[in-house]
Amino acid sequence: MVPLRIFVARLALRPLGADDPSECWVRWVHVSELPDPSPFLRGGELLLLAGTGFRPEESRAYVRRLAETGVVAIGFGVTPVFDAVPPELVAACEEFGMALLEVPAQVPFASIVELHHAELVRAETHHLKRLSDGQAVLIRAAAGPGPLRAVVERLAELLDGWALVLDSNRDRTWSSGPVRQDAEVTAMLERACASRSPMSAALATAEENIEVQRLLGPAPSGYAMAVARRGPFTVADRGIVGVAASALSLLFTAPSAASSPEALGAAAVAGLLRLPTLTRDLATPLDRARDGRWRVVRGLLDEPPGARETIIQRLSALLGTPFVTWDGGSFVAIVPDDPVDELRRLLDEAGLLAGISRPHPAADLDPAWGEAGFALDGARVGGRAVVAGTDPHGVMALLDSPQASRYADRLLAPLYAVPPKDSALLAGTLRSWLAHHGSWDRTAADLGVHRNTVRHRIRQITRLLDRDLNDPDVRMELWFALRWRSQIR
Repeated sequence: MVPLRIFVARLALRPLGADDPSECWVRWVHVSELPDPSPFLRGGELLLLAGTGFRPEESRAYVRRLAETGVVAIGFGVTPVFDAVPPELVAACEEFGMALLEVPAQVPFASIVELHHAELVRAETHHLKRLSDGQAVLIRAAAGPGPLRAVVERLAELLDGWALVLDSNRDRTWSSGPVRQDAEVTAMLERACASRSPMSAALATAEENIEVQRLLGPAPSGYAMAVARRGPFTVADRGIVGVAASALSLLFTAPSAASSPEALGAAAVAGLLRLPTLTRDLATPLDRARDGRWRVVRGLLDEPPGARETIIQRLSALLGTPFVTWDGGSFVAIVPDDPVDELRRLLDEAGLLAGISRPHPAADLDPAWGEAGFALDGARVGGRAVVAGTDPHGVMALLDSPQASRYADRLLAPLYAVPPKDSALLAGTLRSWLAHHGSWDRTAADLGVHRNTVRHRIRQITRLLDRDLNDPDVRMELWFALRWRSQIR
C-alpha cells in the first residue's frame, strides 16, 4: 500500500478537515461520480470525484456509506463543477473520520493514479531487492564459521528486531537482540517444539510483532524459532524468515559436523533446486567456480556400515564435489561439468546405479533434477550409470531402436515438413507445452513469448498433426516421440 501523505507531498493536494492523512494508507485509487459507489469498492481506496451530480446536502449519507465500506480518503477535484470543496462534505468527513483532500484544477486524476502505480512498483522492487540481499547474507552466514549463531545474528539484524532459536532435544539456544522471554512467548515456543507437523503462531503488541514457527531437524520434534520486529512483517520479511528457517533446519546436525563441508554440501543439495542462487553463494567458500556448469547425479545406495558423515565423505571423495546428500536409500550430488565418461566409469566401478543430467549453469539446475531422474530409471533397467541425452533410458531402453525411430519420425513428420526454421520453433513449443502440462502461461514464460503466441502455435501444430492435443494418449505419444528424437539424435 501507499501512504496518503505521498500524494499530499508530491502533487500538492491540500488536506481539509481535522483528520490527519499522514497515518492513512491507500490500497487502490478509484474514480467514480456515482451517487453511491460503495457497492463497487472493497475498502482501502482513495476515491476521486469532480462533483458531477454531487449534492452537498447529501454529504453525510455519502461519506457514511464510504466509511462503512472502508474507503480511507476522498479526493475532491475543484472546477469545473465546484470552485471549492463543499463545506457540507468537509463537515461529514470530520464526523466520520474520513481524510479529505482538495485536488487542484491543474492536477489531473490520471496523475494521482500514475503516482500510486509507480509507488507500488517501487515498493515491490524494494522488497524483492531486500529479499535477495537478505537471502545472500543468510546463505553466507550458513556457509561460514559458527553457522547456527551467525544465521540467528544476521536474521535479527535484517529484521531490525530479535531472534531466538531453540533446540530442546540438546537443550541449546541461540539468540540475538533484546529477546522477549515472557510466559506467552515461552508457551508458543513450547507448542512449536512439541509439534510434529507444520505450526506457526503470531503475537502483536503495541511495541512489536512476534512470530513463532516450528523448525525441522534430525529428530521428529524439538526445534522452534521466534522472531520479532517493531513494524508489521512485510512480504520481504516473511521471505527472509523462510530462508532463515530453511537454513537453520538444515544446520541442526551434531555440533562437530555443523560447520563441516559435508554438512554444508548436503544443505546445498537439499535446497539447491528450490533456491538456485544457493549454489553461487556456496561456491566461493567451497572454492568452486561461480561461472561453471554443473550436473546433478541421482543414485541408489543401500545403507552401508558407518556413520552418515563418513558415507557422505566417501561419496564426496568419489564424485569430487562437496555438494552431496544421502538419506539411507539414495543420494543426490551436484558435480562440476568435468569429463562425464570418467564420472560414469567411477560410478560403475563403485557399483552405484546412478543417473547423470546434462550440464547446466548454476542458476538453472531445476531441469537437471528431472533429467537425472529419467537417467536413473534407465540405470535401473540397464544395470549401469546413464547420462541424460546420450543413451535411451527408462522405458525407452526397452524398445527396439530402429522401430522406435521410425514411429517417432512418422508421428512428427508433419512438423518437420515445414521450413526448418518453423519446424524447430513448432517442435520446441510443443515440447515446452507438453512439459508444462498444457499450461499456456508457464509455456509462454519458458519460451519468452506471449501466451497468445503459444495458443497460435499449438493451433498450428494441431492442424499439421491432425490430432486432438486434449487427448492424454495423444500427448503421451507425442512426448515419447519428442523425447526419443532428443535422446537418439
